[in-house]
Amino acid sequence: MNFKKLKLINPVFITLGLFTILVTISCYKEQNTIVATTKPALSNILILGNSITQASANPSIGWNNNWGMAATAADSDYVHRLTTLFSKKNSNCKVTAFNIAAFETGFASYDFDANLKTYRDSKPDLLIIRIGENVQDGFNATLFNTRYAALLAYFKSANPTIQVYAFGSFWPGKSVVDDIMKKYSPFLSLSYLGNDRSNYSYGLWIDSGIQYHPSNKGMRLISAAIWQRVGTLTKP
Repeated sequence: MNFKKLKLINPVFITLGLFTILVTISCYKEQNTIVATTKPALSNILILGNSITQASANPSIGWNNNWGMAATAADSDYVHRLTTLFSKKNSNCKVTAFNIAAFETGFASYDFDANLKTYRDSKPDLLIIRIGENVQDGFNATLFNTRYAALLAYFKSANPTIQVYAFGSFWPGKSVVDDIMKKYSPFLSLSYLGNDRSNYSYGLWIDSGIQYHPSNKGMRLISAAIWQRVGTLTKP
């Protein structure tokens, strides 16, 4: 063998070759690895309802509180119970409740901007609607359908990715309202709770109207039913 004819390989070329191989392997792994991602928890939740959701003080009927009628304490109404649950998911979560009973009774002329603009512009990532009790028998279902759809569109105009969940009347006999609400989002009727007398506040308040609202037990069951539907939601 003629050792004079052998040529040594330049160490620089060896280093470059190894680097190229390592980069190629690394890229291949990245392209074929599924990276698990966790969606962030909800941070801005808006609940629209009626006096079951939020009732300002009205001493003339013996109601001197400012929370869901007829809970005996703020932390016993369904909104405050849900707030506690959402806060466990995200300590910075904001839950806001607003009474839209005026929409139930006057949906034909209800002014969205005058009543809801601030809430819409805050761009909630979850909208919970829990209404139905105050919609009068014999109402114009076609018009209610149109106005309810407009209500949802109003909030989607500020945040197209907003998640909407609707929950119907606690009182039985509002199936027509429920049928309209369920057309536009995930929906759950709560009328089964109203079939149990122990879920009302009978005997706890002087005013019969207050008594016809959920008791602390009824509020707890409402919050549990809602949480079962929305408790696992994250930002889309």
